[in-house]
Amino acid sequence: MSRTDRILASAEQHCREQGVRMTPQRRQVMALLLAQSGPQSAYQLLDQFKAQYQDNAQPPTIYRALDFLVQQGLAHRLSSTNQYLACDHITCHHGHQGTVFLLCDDCGAVQETPMAGAAISELQQSINSLGFVTQQNPLLEVHGRCASCVAL
Repeated sequence: MSRTDRILASAEQHCREQGVRMTPQRRQVMALLLAQSGPQSAYQLLDQFKAQYQDNAQPPTIYRALDFLVQQGLAHRLSSTNQYLACDHITCHHGHQGTVFLLCDDCGAVQETPMAGAAISELQQSINSLGFVTQQNPLLEVHGRCASCVAL
């Protein structure tokens, strides 16, 4: 079984456990995300979806699938670039209370890492002190230069 097949099987198991359905289109969009080395826009995914699965697909097809995948924690939307990527931790069996995305402004690489326990606690305390209620676990995006680009 390939890495992609293992991740898709884990994603489908997650959906069953949540009582939601991984439709064929959602699975195909998830497979496209997994095949990418970096984040993709919805329109890039639409072009790939048309080429591989359904040549007459329209943007709502992709946006609905992406919304579902993000809602289920199987994919992430990077707000600052309006791009999507598969979650790096789909096959993990431990919870993530917050995620930090390190975005390289030079090469476009994105690294996903769980937020450290102390950092998430401090952030949650700050949020709570303002009376703000979050709807999901925090996602932070940090722009800069990756180690490879700094070394150049």
